[in-house]
Amino acid sequence: MSSSAPAAAPVTPASAEPVADRVAQADTLLCADRQFGDSPAIGERNLARFRLGLTMLARHDGEAADVLRETAAAPDERLRPLLYDPVLRNCFEVDLAQLDSGRLERSSLAAHLSGHMAASGSGAPSSSTGPCEALMRPHRPAWPGLGDAWVLAEPAPEDGGAEKMLAERLVQLYRDALGDNRATGPVAPTDEVLAGLRDGAELLATLLPSAGAGVLGHVTMVGFTSRESEEGPLQSMSGGDPLPSTVLLAPERCTSAWLAAESLLHEGAHLKLFDALRTGSVVRNATEQVPIPWRIGSWTVIRVFVALHFYVHLLVFRAAADTAGEAVRERFGAPPPAEDLDEPSPGTPAALNGEYRTSAERARYLAECVLSLPDEALTEHGHRFARWLLTALRLVDEDAPQPRDRTAATTRPSGPERSQELSPAGALRRVTPVDACALPGLGQLVVSPARSARMHWLNARSWTVYSLCDGRDLGSLHTAYARAAGLTPGSEEAGRQVGDSLRLLVASGLVTQDG
Repeated sequence: MSSSAPAAAPVTPASAEPVADRVAQADTLLCADRQFGDSPAIGERNLARFRLGLTMLARHDGEAADVLRETAAAPDERLRPLLYDPVLRNCFEVDLAQLDSGRLERSSLAAHLSGHMAASGSGAPSSSTGPCEALMRPHRPAWPGLGDAWVLAEPAPEDGGAEKMLAERLVQLYRDALGDNRATGPVAPTDEVLAGLRDGAELLATLLPSAGAGVLGHVTMVGFTSRESEEGPLQSMSGGDPLPSTVLLAPERCTSAWLAAESLLHEGAHLKLFDALRTGSVVRNATEQVPIPWRIGSWTVIRVFVALHFYVHLLVFRAAADTAGEAVRERFGAPPPAEDLDEPSPGTPAALNGEYRTSAERARYLAECVLSLPDEALTEHGHRFARWLLTALRLVDEDAPQPRDRTAATTRPSGPERSQELSPAGALRRVTPVDACALPGLGQLVVSPARSARMHWLNARSWTVYSLCDGRDLGSLHTAYARAAGLTPGSEEAGRQVGDSLRLLVASGLVTQDG
């Protein structure tokens, strides 16, 4: 009844295999985990979250309910360009945040959806091109044949209504992402820059056929920009919440296919993780801090994970570059020597001691930070995420710390759901009404009570327990679950699985008990 594949399969000791074989294993492993590595699975969960979120917004915005529900009912091929449109994704996340805080009055997403439907001339989304992409003049694909990403240009709306409003929002998000409301528009790339971008994407997909090609699919828009700051010129950045599904690059990053490939991997990996974390939290305390010796101040644990995720991808990429064959070198040139990272911040322990200047040093430190966390600091997903990353890291860096095995008992909840006590006699019932979206292929159900603004992700075990909460008592539920799961009724394992799932369901407000 497991909801997904194991986080990491056992691997042969690194020293016993050729480097190229270890790189290939790491490349495959970085796309193997169903929660964090498998891009199609990540995309399926995000589409489910989008559908459910649209339905939740419709419940709270009566005037926009029709357009929100019609959009939620659209097939995947029509919904996907809307979900990954930078403006619409931003509006969706803003709407959900306002709904969660009780401040939603009108859906900003609905206004853009209405305009898009009107422009398409039908009552439902009918174009495979996203609304922002349709504003681009000229329209330039970023890497034809490797994905649907497109290059940002100055928006050219054809009307003074919905398209103008969309164009203005896109420009404002671009400026907000750069942190400069006075920023000029995107830099128009030359043919040479566009060729360098395409070569970088093709090199990335050639070196890392799984992980490299996978991150490209999480990029919708590529913009070129020229921006100076106190830290120097901008080289690359990913948009995150302010400008979703977007990579911004300095044109100079595309003068070499190797530079372009590394930048796309860096920012694309961030966007992929951004999508993955939308449907599965990894930390229990979002404010917990970890000291970082090469930076002033500390990082949150989630920032540690984000940085470690990037460094693992980067080290796998550099190992792949070192073992690149003649065909790759003839087409793209020889890889440049691996550069050290930026100098540590002045006055930090790393700057004073001459440490943590390389990707490998920093990855090892971050890995040790993760391993030193108490078990209760991470969710089940968090422990899985750590083991997956550290297993991949060990394939290309034998000096990296070993991932640790953790038993199910060490990862049980320690928060409010742990304290829920249930009576053996009271009837267990699902709360109604709810909105839900099932993903049977992934063994998951995402559900939200109508009176709530929260989504809850159930794995196959919790989903089964949830389905059995139809008024039966605890003993009957244990027996029915054991039969459904193929376990011995009354066994310790069946009791543990039911108990853990019920505590989660009751704490989430999805199940109540009478009496």
